This record gives sequence, C-alpha cells and structure tokens, in this order.
Amino acid sequence: MSSWNSGSSAAVKNLSCLLLGVVVFAGCAHAADEATRQTRGNDNRSDAISVRTGGSEEGAEAQNATAKTIQLSGRGRQASEKFVLEPGLSVFTIHHDGDSNVVVHLLDREGKSVDTLFNQIGAFDGERGFAIAEGGQYLLDVAADGQWTIGIRQPRATEGQAIPRSLEGRGYGVTEFIHLDKGLAVFKMKHQGQGRFTVNLVDRDGHKVEALVNELGKFDGSKPINVDKPGTYFLNVAGDGNWTIDVQ
Repeated sequence: MSSWNSGSSAAVKNLSCLLLGVVVFAGCAHAADEATRQTRGNDNRSDAISVRTGGSEEGAEAQNATAKTIQLSGRGRQASEKFVLEPGLSVFTIHHDGDSNVVVHLLDREGKSVDTLFNQIGAFDGERGFAIAEGGQYLLDVAADGQWTIGIRQPRATEGQAIPRSLEGRGYGVTEFIHLDKGLAVFKMKHQGQGRFTVNLVDRDGHKVEALVNELGKFDGSKPINVDKPGTYFLNVAGDGNWTIDVQ
C-alpha cells in the first residue's frame, strides 16, 4: 500500500512539473510575441515620426524631388541645355572664372527672357533666389569669357528659423529661411565691402516683399518693417564684402 502511495505521489509530482513547464513555456511564448509586437510598433512609430517631420509622406517625396540640383556648365558665350522647373522658388548658384562680364538670362521654352539672373564683371561666385511663375522647360543664355558652372535647386520650405536670428555671409547670397510673425520686425544690417549693398526680403515662393537697403560701400544701419502676413521668408543679399544681418 505504501509503495502504491509512493508511486502515486511521484506521478502527481511529475504531472505537476509537466503542467508547470507548459504554463511557463506558454507565458514565455506570450511574452516573446508581445515583445515582437512592441518592436514592430516602435518601428512603425519611427517611420511615422520621420514622415511627420517632413509634413506628410507626399510632402516629403515632393521636397526630395524639388531638392535635386540641376548642374550646368560651359565656357564663354553659350546656351545651356534645356531643363524643367516647377512653379515657385528657384535658387541659382554661379561660379565664373573669367575676366570680363558674365551675364545670365533665363529664357522660357519660346525663347522669351524671363529674368536676368546675374550681371557681373570678372571672376564671380554668387547665389540668388527667383520666383518661377509657370512650370515648364527653360534654358540659360550665358555671355562670359571664362569657364562657368551654374546650379539650380528648388527648395520648398515648410517652416523657418525663429527670430531673433543672426545671419551672415559674403558677397551675393541667399540666407536660410526664417519665420516672421505678423507685425513689427527689425533688420539690423552691416556691410564691410566697397560696392553696392542690397538686401531684399523675399517670401518662400521667391516673390520680393520689401527692399531693406540699397546703399553703396560700407553700411551699418537698421530698418523696421510691418509684416502683413506671418510665414516663411528669406533674404536675397548682394554685396562685395562680409555682411551680417540681425533679425529681431
């Protein structure tokens, strides 16, 4: 009788251990599945954050498409290859290593002049932003006596840096985007060059909003303006020396 009880007790213990093992295994499997689901969820959230940073998946793709730079090059008097621009802001960057004038005209598909992008003498590096009214095919009519390269990009800013903000550069340049609220904004400007110094406030689509300064030589001054529409803006700056602009 005691042998039977001993055997029964052992069987019960074995069965209990077996059941405990099944429970532990099921719990571990459930925990592993939950961890996997959480990891996948985190991956999905990371993707969502990346997309939201760009505004939307469609917006992010559009920004990537317009951020591509068109590269053109040549020597002397030439018409560039044809290229396509979308409506909105286009930023043109030029390098010229000649000694005489370099003049660059933007022409539409019918050969009509849209704008004069640059008109400088001698070696020159510069950048300017322009508004493109209609999307389509364009080319550049370049008059120069040296090697030249021109890059074209179409940034699509969704937001700008908050002010107060200090901006600086040299010569012809396009500043970073800034955000201006409706109401008063003050621009404090300094120029260390000897030539013409101009600063224009431009909206994110490339349209000129306000002329801030147009002076010859060194300059140290400021101008207040009334911002009618809150939004994203940048500055087209032209000079021949170092400049700083504090926006308040």
